[in-house]
Parts: sequence; structure tokens; C-alpha cells
Amino acid sequence: MMKMNEKERKLMQQSKWKRLTRQRWFYPTLYITLVAVILAGVMVYQFNASNDVTDNDAVNEENPADLVDNTNDDDSVPVMADQEDLVMPTLLGDQAEIITNYYDAEATEEEQESALIFYNNSYYQSKGVDISSKDGKAFEVVAALSGTVTAVFDDELLGKVVEIEHDETRSTFYASLSEVNVAEGDELDQGDVIGVSGTNVYGDEETTKVHFRLLENGEPVNPNFQ
Repeated sequence: MMKMNEKERKLMQQSKWKRLTRQRWFYPTLYITLVAVILAGVMVYQFNASNDVTDNDAVNEENPADLVDNTNDDDSVPVMADQEDLVMPTLLGDQAEIITNYYDAEATEEEQESALIFYNNSYYQSKGVDISSKDGKAFEVVAALSGTVTAVFDDELLGKVVEIEHDETRSTFYASLSEVNVAEGDELDQGDVIGVSGTNVYGDEETTKVHFRLLENGEPVNPNFQ
């Protein structure tokens, strides 16, 4: 039997391939096979990606700090709470009336005159403001800022007095009270009632009022209510 040379062998293989491709089932089978291979590749990729996410979640659960970028820790600035605006220490609204102003050395002459208190045949510069009601009736006195009551006492000239500390620099002073509803150490929110207005012998003894002072670093300053 004669052996086929290389050329004859290649021709025979090509002939077999042509006969194979002419079969009706060939191309559908090839298509299905390609689709199966592609789907298998997609499933393998998704499986590997899912494992990566699971591994990362496990790391983050054990080390939550890994989720935080601490690159700029040295440059970070703490957020400070907004400071309260000072409000008038009454709930009178439009019925409140300032009858004695704070004595401001830079104020006009007229404003300075309205900030003088007459007592014992002499005039004194007011260190705060006197607040009264337009109808002349007694009224509740409230905390102008949130803080801690640091003192409650009687003064022979100013009557009952309450002092409240608000932070390291600010405090408030309430005098000429007929009643006091708080005690030293009480924590107050802005607007909490601390007492009732009254009279004192320092100034007009006939008018019910509250004598109020705002102090910064222990020194009286102009309240400038908001």
C-alpha cells in the first residue's frame, strides 16, 4: 500500500473539514459551544469580584478606621458650636422698656445722661440696664443666655441678685428681684424663669424693674440685645 505524501494528507484533511462544515448541525453546535464558553467566563469573573468585595467588607468591619482618610489629621480644625445671641431677660416682647441705659464712654452726651443713676444726692454711671414693663406691672425675669447659676444673694442697695456663668468669659447679673426661683448650681436654658421683677433703693424706688448686666472677663459691657 502506497503511503500518502504530506501534500495528499493536507488535501484529505481539508476535504474532511469541508464535509464537516457542510453538515446541518455544525454551525448551531459551534454557536452553542461559544455561548457556553462566554457565559462560563462571565460567571467566573462575577464570582471572583464577589469574593473581593466580601474580603474588603470583612477588613472594614474589623478595622473601621480603614474607612477614614487620616491624611490631613494635623490640619483639621474642630467645629465649634454656635454661640447664643444675648436676648432681653424678659418675656414682655414689645412691652419691655429700657428705662436706664448702660453708660458708654463713647456714646453721645444725651445717651450718657440717660445712663446716669441718681442716689444719695449723687449721680452714678450705670453698669447695666434697667428694664421695666410699659404698664408698670411686675413681670417674670428669664435667663438671657444658657448657663449655670453661680450666686444667689441679697444686696442692700440692689435687692435680690442672681448671677449666671455662661462660659469662661461671659456671665450675667440680675438684680432688683422681688422673688428668686433658682438656686446656686442650677443649670438653666436660655429663657428659663429665674425670678420676678421688683424695686430697689438704687435709683427709682417706685418702679418695678430688673437691673441687668452683661460681663466679659468680669467687666461690665454694653448688652446690645439682639
